[in-house]
Amino acid sequence: MAQPDLGAEMDRTESTVDLTLNAAGLRLLLNSVSHELERWPGGDPAEQDDLQEMKTLLTAALLECNFQDS
Repeated sequence: MAQPDLGAEMDRTESTVDLTLNAAGLRLLLNSVSHELERWPGGDPAEQDDLQEMKTLLTAALLECNFQDS
């Protein structure tokens, strides 16, 4: 499976971590990001943009994972 680039818009000068997740892990992380977006209290708009980008990339990764498993 292609590795989604979750840091596309995020600051690349910070440390990064690579994760390997199965479909269940992707689903859990996607649900967490979606929950955070739905209840986002406001603040830095860039944070909301980053969460939306993460949600999009996690959704794409989960769909790809499900497609490969079928």
